[in-house]
Amino acid sequence: MQEAMQGGKSLSQLLMTHGVAFLQFIEKEPGAIVGPIAMFLGAIIDFVFGILSNFTMANSLGWSIIILTIVARTLMLPLGFKSQKSMVGMQKITPEVNKIREKYGSSKDPEIQRKMNAEIQALYAKHKVNPLSGCLPLLIQMPIFFALSYLFRQSYLFIGGIGEIYQSLGETVMQMDGWKLLIQEIGRSKIPENMMPFDFGTIENLMKLLNRFNLEDWSRVLASSGDLYEKMNGLYSTKVGIETFFGINLVENSGISWPGILIPVLTAGTTFLSSYIMNKTNPSSDPSAKSQQKIMMMIMPVMMIFMTVNMSAGVGLYWIVSSVYQTVQQYFLHKYYTRDTKKEAVK
Repeated sequence: MQEAMQGGKSLSQLLMTHGVAFLQFIEKEPGAIVGPIAMFLGAIIDFVFGILSNFTMANSLGWSIIILTIVARTLMLPLGFKSQKSMVGMQKITPEVNKIREKYGSSKDPEIQRKMNAEIQALYAKHKVNPLSGCLPLLIQMPIFFALSYLFRQSYLFIGGIGEIYQSLGETVMQMDGWKLLIQEIGRSKIPENMMPFDFGTIENLMKLLNRFNLEDWSRVLASSGDLYEKMNGLYSTKVGIETFFGINLVENSGISWPGILIPVLTAGTTFLSSYIMNKTNPSSDPSAKSQQKIMMMIMPVMMIFMTVNMSAGVGLYWIVSSVYQTVQQYFLHKYYTRDTKKEAVK
């Protein structure tokens, strides 16, 4: 795929020289953790997108996200194996943990509590299990989640094929009669006051603005394009075809209207299913832990609804595929490790 060129510079060169300034415009800086993850994931999705776009541009971003999710989850499989092994190990030593708790009773004395916890920790160390291991996959998922949110809000900076479309759109807008006045009218409401006065005349800034245009904004641009209408409409249709997946725009917030609302609903459903399977395959004998598991099983889906409603739909698509992957992985890993446990019991 050819790189978009402007003034002798490729899009990647423009990103290297102006990218930091661009990303600070409207978007906050991603930080020392999220930023590198976004760049890494952006490189993967750009590679996948480049391959898919040779066959079809329609829905290519959505399929790229699905493939990226599968790749990311597969890379985390060793952690999944370790986590499941530890959880199965926790189940095996639960009777011993209960004996220790019974030994020390329900005393609230700090010294007795310290001794009980030390003995339980020694038991964990002896059997090489970690009670927090089940949380590790989720903890790793969250930075990825926020990195993708950051990435999809300016996908044209990370995915070369999308960047080329935006570059062409920007160059075509600049050929329209009276384009500056039109762009200023649309763009003023999208720029923070502390960024004003803002130079609308550079291709870099124009691309950033176009990335924030909604359907109404694009309708105004198309209506004002005159003789360039056919070219502008073709580029815009290509852009929409790339960014839309089964009618849902993946770079825009999911929202609560149809069909975007499907993303938060499916996110909640798959999160609940994943938690349900996790609790079924790794039940806790501790009444308080059981209660906490049930509470989390209900709270997490609700949290995901609120989060994904206000995030790019592409992030929700990632979470949905990731949850389905996690559910299938959990089922088979549980069968694998419980099979080994049964063999050990027979011996």
